[in-house]
Amino acid sequence: MITCTLNGKKYAVDFITGRALREMEPAAKMYSRIVALSSAALKGETPEDAKELSIGEAMDVMIRWFCILFGNQFTPDDVLDHYPVDRLMHDIALALMAVQTQTTGILDEFPTKAAKTEA
Repeated sequence: MITCTLNGKKYAVDFITGRALREMEPAAKMYSRIVALSSAALKGETPEDAKELSIGEAMDVMIRWFCILFGNQFTPDDVLDHYPVDRLMHDIALALMAVQTQTTGILDEFPTKAAKTEA
């Protein structure tokens, strides 16, 4: 079972559906583009397609897919209003990778907890 807690309410799915796999391509493409833009920015480069990608539009595509992952039990607005921003992109990327590699058994609870670093 995979759960997601938003605004104090817990949503659960027993398994990831074929629809989540089928509908993931646009979200995976957007995530790849964001990663490429971020990498280029770190190098001081500006890719040719940088002006064609709005971070907001990319997030919308990825968040819509995350809702599909949980059977549309919550809306994109629920995610935007109640999901912790410091986990949002990381968690969607984790879910995308797990579905793409068919290793969804690693998924457990969202939002995930950040790894603790030793002092």
